[in-house]
Amino acid sequence: MGKVKKFMCLIVVTSVGFVYTHGAEGASIGLVDQITGEDSGWAVSMRTDIDGGEVMVPYVYGVTDDAVIIELDKTFDRPFESGFGIPIILEFTKTSKDATQNIVIRDEYVKNQTGSTWVDYHMFLMVGLSSPNAGFDPAYVPHGDQLESVYYSANYGYNGFPIQLNFVDTDGSGVSSLLGDNIFQPGYVSGQIAIVTNPAMGVGASFGLKEVPTIPEPATIALLGIGAVITLNRRRRSA
Repeated sequence: MGKVKKFMCLIVVTSVGFVYTHGAEGASIGLVDQITGEDSGWAVSMRTDIDGGEVMVPYVYGVTDDAVIIELDKTFDRPFESGFGIPIILEFTKTSKDATQNIVIRDEYVKNQTGSTWVDYHMFLMVGLSSPNAGFDPAYVPHGDQLESVYYSANYGYNGFPIQLNFVDTDGSGVSSLLGDNIFQPGYVSGQIAIVTNPAMGVGASFGLKEVPTIPEPATIALLGIGAVITLNRRRRSA
């Protein structure tokens, strides 16, 4: 992956029209630089059949030759079920043959309003098993914050890259649901997350980014990742 330039700017979005919320249609939003108008060749939408919370429409910091640099803002507000949070899934769709190869999450703000203290947090790329079209770039070290142990796993994404990113509490603090202590930032300036996509992806092809807080045993986490792949494949077959 080439060197990614960092862009610093601030836009405050206040309209509720800029929020994916419960029961809302999963409208597709183009990832376009709000300052220059440059189109990254990607669009994003929120899966509404699996509804774990609310998502602000991603803010685009900038578009370089090889990357679109974005900020994500999520709120998990559904109660846990048997130690599992209800996931939030974003689907990224390629809209141009000239799309950037990389999607870099420069900042991510995750709010815990579930009523439970998180001890694990996981990201899964839903890419399909036969010809995966994306993977996490393991050269990037995300920001652990309250969940100190950070590691990649499941190396069967594009180019042999991992499709699973795990954050695990090791000091007993976790991510509280109490106001003031309920923000987790897995992507944060000094700890970015990068997704590398297959340049051979056709226009209209897509992959999912599933994020979920959990309190399970490690063996159960592997099943979550496999389930993410199966869910996306079933959805495509039924489309």
